[in-house]
Amino acid sequence: MRMYNWSVQNQIVAFVDSLRPYADQIRADYYHALYDFADQQSQLLTMLGYPPVP
Repeated sequence: MRMYNWSVQNQIVAFVDSLRPYADQIRADYYHALYDFADQQSQLLTMLGYPPVP
C-alpha cells in the first residue's frame, strides 16, 4: 500500500510553478555557472601539466 503526502506534493508543484516566469534567467544562470566551472577546471588541469583540449 502506497501513501502519498499530497500537501507536500502540492507545495512542490506551487514552488515550481512560481519559478516558471524566471525560467529563461534561471537557465542562463545555470549555463553561465556550468561554463565558468568547466573553464576553471580546464585552467587547473592545464596548470597541472595536462594539454589543453581544443
